[in-house]
Amino acid sequence: MSLRDIYESGFDEESGKTTTATTCPECSGTLVTEGGESSCTECGLIVDEHRLDHGPEWRSFTDDETNPKRTGAPLTPARHDRGLSSEIGFGKDGKGNILSGRKRRHISRLRHQHGRARWRTKAEQNLAHACGEITRITAALELPRMVCEEACTIYRAAQKENLIRGRSIETMTAGSVYAACRCRGSLRTISEVAEVALCTRQKVRLGYRVLNAELGLQIPAVDIRDLILRFASECEVSDEVRYRALGLARIAEERGFTNGRNPSGVAAGCLYLACREFGAYCTQTQIARLAGVATTTVRERYCELREERGNCNPNTESTPESKF
Repeated sequence: MSLRDIYESGFDEESGKTTTATTCPECSGTLVTEGGESSCTECGLIVDEHRLDHGPEWRSFTDDETNPKRTGAPLTPARHDRGLSSEIGFGKDGKGNILSGRKRRHISRLRHQHGRARWRTKAEQNLAHACGEITRITAALELPRMVCEEACTIYRAAQKENLIRGRSIETMTAGSVYAACRCRGSLRTISEVAEVALCTRQKVRLGYRVLNAELGLQIPAVDIRDLILRFASECEVSDEVRYRALGLARIAEERGFTNGRNPSGVAAGCLYLACREFGAYCTQTQIARLAGVATTTVRERYCELREERGNCNPNTESTPESKF
């Protein structure tokens, strides 16, 4: 950011534009240039802006004055060749003209041979299949693009460390997606990943454990409050139940109830106890299905929270109970 009171012209480092330094035409205030936008500090009037840089993104250090072209999609780890390979189209040429029947048959043969020559080794072919499977899983779970790229990066690291040998590609791809969700903070359970993956819940857990143990992934701890907010939204409970469940989660963390336990189970227990206190209709089976845990786990966490008040009897219904 630059303040100009004396000089007639200035240069904005962020936009790379030389701006004329004058006072505000409305109130004669001081102009401030930041991020390519010149505005008045008094009235907020935007005098000039340069949001688009129409110049090239490259610099030439040679005497050649020709302008090189920039074509193609950006590189991405979500494809086995990082997006460098070309694709042969169908039916039309580069100018949009329709090809003849003889030319279309010729292009079809070229496309077939191009697909066969795309992979130099069996490992590259397996990597292409894995990247396609990861893209399918992330699209089914409606995950952002960065999670897909993170999962492909994790799978590439596992393939480099020879962790794929002896294990199915579906197991490792599902484990990579769940590991990427944990690394990026996307709240997805193993059960949700297993529903759209081509393997069981146990296989997803196995793939995640192998990746986490062998690659040493930097996975942050799961926040119980985020899980409670998600489960409460899916159960469509009131704000009072949601706030009460968040309070129970805070108290459970302070008293050590979360140590060595599944965060989803603790969150489910807090939400179920809050529903019982305010009379909200939400069964243990429904919350357990959302949390991806067993009904017994929800009942045990619920019983532990009630034991703190000296009244652990999950078979007895009551009116809103006393709080901690």
